[in-house]
Amino acid sequence: MNTPMVSIVIPVYNGQNYLKEAIDSALSQTYSNFEVIVVNDGSNDGGITEKIALSYGTKIRYFYKENGGVATALNLAIQEMRGQYFSWLSHDDMYYPNKLNREIQALQEHGDMSALVYSDYDILEVETNTIDSTNLSKIFSLSKLTNSVFPILQNIIHGCTLLIHKSHFERVGLFDEKLITTQDYDMWYRMFRGQKTIFIPESLIKIRIHKESGTNTISCFTKEVGTLYMKFINSLSDKEIDEIFIHPAILYNKIAGLMKDYALMEEYKIVMEKLMRIDGPQNIWGGLEKFKECIDSFSNGNAEKICVFGAGHYGERLYYDLHSRLIKIDLFADNNPEKWGSSINGVSCISPKQLYEIKNNTLVIVAMRTPTEVVLKMKNDEYPYVITKQQLDGKIAQTIPLNNSI
Repeated sequence: MNTPMVSIVIPVYNGQNYLKEAIDSALSQTYSNFEVIVVNDGSNDGGITEKIALSYGTKIRYFYKENGGVATALNLAIQEMRGQYFSWLSHDDMYYPNKLNREIQALQEHGDMSALVYSDYDILEVETNTIDSTNLSKIFSLSKLTNSVFPILQNIIHGCTLLIHKSHFERVGLFDEKLITTQDYDMWYRMFRGQKTIFIPESLIKIRIHKESGTNTISCFTKEVGTLYMKFINSLSDKEIDEIFIHPAILYNKIAGLMKDYALMEEYKIVMEKLMRIDGPQNIWGGLEKFKECIDSFSNGNAEKICVFGAGHYGERLYYDLHSRLIKIDLFADNNPEKWGSSINGVSCISPKQLYEIKNNTLVIVAMRTPTEVVLKMKNDEYPYVITKQQLDGKIAQTIPLNNSI
């Protein structure tokens, strides 16, 4: 088997908690030809991160630089890499041993060694120590997953699952160092458009969700997300939008809901203006009726109410998706006592205890990134009708919303 060299790149800032596990997972690859590059982005932890990295000696290549953000660390590694392929590993995530081997194998089976490769991944919720898998092929069709833009707009790619031939950086340039939190999706959008894409329906990495992650701690995250999505809709051609979604209203509705969720009202207004200018297709009512039938089928038509469990970003996004498709949300529920009794978009949020009291006539949709623990608890508590947001995402992406209902 042809074994081109792969450069595993680990950018790290104050990585004392997880760096060793990341490096160990990189060095444990069953693929034979790789190097590990660790870039210390100016950690200020008293030298602990550097000590961990240096303990590996010649097993890795180590670089130190002044703090400048993830993009600067990645760019340094790209300039220093000796491999033909780039494989990112965040310092708080882990590769499974077959990650590189499986991706090189997929390239060889595909016949185009420069195609872009990504995969499913497992999600470890640190606080609860529970693991969920993305299982994207159960949600979206293969044609969607291998479309050159759909995975970006649907936000389903994790950058550490990718294997990227170095020619793509020569084609589109390096990561934008002005971006602090969205440098990855800005790059994937530039890189993926018009390119051949391979999706592997296996979890090849395990990521951690924890309170110290950048999306939870970096204040500019929300504004950068707004700027990124506005770039998406302003640069996509009509042909690309038609290929990605059944109708442009699906795309604009999705982004409008996201902008409103993040309270980016200026961007929300711009997207809504685009949405309102679109003529709905003649068959929109048939599609909405089929979507309602799909929702009803989860309870065999027996549920009198719909409750979204999870009153955070995932829950609010689901609310907009369903509301714009004429599905009424009767209640929110959440584990956080601070949210009990509050109103979200005019919908009351109740406690799990209150939800339990009405479980027999309520369809519960769990809207969390890692829903498994909550779903299992509800099953054990004999909730009759429980599904997840992930189970609906594929149907939502195929159902045209009403322009005036968001």
